[in-house]
Amino acid sequence: MRILLVSANREQIPDPIFPLGLAYIAAAVSKAGHQVAVADLCFGRRPLAALRRKVLAFRPDVIGLSLRNVDNAAYPLTVDYLPRHREVMAALRTVSDAPIVLGGSGFSILPGAYMQALDGDFGIVGEGEQSFVRLLDALGKGQTPVDVPGLLSRTSQLRSPGAGPLSPQHRPPDWAPDLRPARELFDYRRYVRRGGSGNVQTKRGCVFKCSYCTYPLLEGNRFRARQAQDVVDEIETLMHDYGPHPIFFVDSILNFPRHHVEGICEEILRRGLKIRWSCYATPVKLDRRQAKLMALAGCEGIELGTDAVDDAQLKSLGKSFDAELAEQANRYCREAGLKVCQTVIFGAPGETANSVRATCHALRRMHPTAVVAMTGVRLYPGTPLTQSLISQGRVTADDVGLTPCFYIDREVRDFLPTYLQRQALEAGNWVLPGLAPPLLPASQKLLRGLGISGPLWRLLQKPLMHRLNRAKFRHASTSWGIPRPNRKVIHNK
Repeated sequence: MRILLVSANREQIPDPIFPLGLAYIAAAVSKAGHQVAVADLCFGRRPLAALRRKVLAFRPDVIGLSLRNVDNAAYPLTVDYLPRHREVMAALRTVSDAPIVLGGSGFSILPGAYMQALDGDFGIVGEGEQSFVRLLDALGKGQTPVDVPGLLSRTSQLRSPGAGPLSPQHRPPDWAPDLRPARELFDYRRYVRRGGSGNVQTKRGCVFKCSYCTYPLLEGNRFRARQAQDVVDEIETLMHDYGPHPIFFVDSILNFPRHHVEGICEEILRRGLKIRWSCYATPVKLDRRQAKLMALAGCEGIELGTDAVDDAQLKSLGKSFDAELAEQANRYCREAGLKVCQTVIFGAPGETANSVRATCHALRRMHPTAVVAMTGVRLYPGTPLTQSLISQGRVTADDVGLTPCFYIDREVRDFLPTYLQRQALEAGNWVLPGLAPPLLPASQKLLRGLGISGPLWRLLQKPLMHRLNRAKFRHASTSWGIPRPNRKVIHNK
């Protein structure tokens, strides 16, 4: 069968992200004996016209459409991607009668709503390497697909039991045996050139219970990790095939369990590889030894998902550490020479002006390279936070649908905008994606054109970048702006 895989993501700020998940699907479909082509909409001036030409030339039997994100998760500068997804579906329907199978992390968060909104023929919720191939096998034989984990159709319900998209028995423990993402079908070099890094996944799932997070729903609540040798083999191949370039590990967190990341670091050092990489990390178990080992193995930057530096708020957010441990992990990273980006969330249930001040004061003491602060908590169906708010009557199930929905505690609703923008102005290394655009496309293109690679937040250590960044907050808004229909905000009821 001829299978066309479409990556719908067109977001390029702060960087275009290579569609790694879809590249894995492409590899699995090709391995099953199908003819595979891809249409990547991230680049080009007229991506929809290019998509129509691709469909007409390839004449696919089945189309797989990957939806990476629901929105940009920022408030109040919210960008809802549903209109863009509708444009892609319309473009496909005008030139092909082939069944369209929806998938990807964005689709898997709101599968029923997206099936109805986009009128897909089928949908795959969660991991698709095995399920999509099984669906194709049934369609190729002219059979009605049955017992396919995570399968949705126009008339069926989700076939997999359990609270998450897939039950544990349907998540393969070895999710990438003898499977490498088919990067050669995409313009991987362009992603590295425009985005500054390649990307590698070493494990799926998450054992932590952050109240707002969708990772356990999408990938399961246990880790399923690749062997260190397999991971480093892939990195070596990337360096050989595409030349030296930085790597970003896309795991929800890389440094836990500790034996996993340390095994990868030791394998890198054993082979004498000279690579640069960065990752997401947690303060849990991040000690001096681990930080030094990561730095020796080529790590140059860590995005620490601290979320708050106030004990009450950390508990409210379901974090597995306290404020003291958060500051300690930051200190160990800086001692090891690692650049640190602290990511924090303000406005969760129980947030007060005092807890906001406590986190901000702690961040100033910690001297991270950069701070990315989100205003409001994005609510997704099925997360512990959303379920708790529904049970308390603060939110209804209907509130958390296709329209992006954010929670901001009433106690800090009027306090946050002015206070956080003042913090950003004073510090110079803060990014507030919901209150000020983090980067203009022209600036991004200029920086990458100058050969600057890796995460751009690392530049915020420089005094010149401090001055440029402060300029965005010198005439700060003192409110959330005009209400718009493309987003919802929920306060205490």
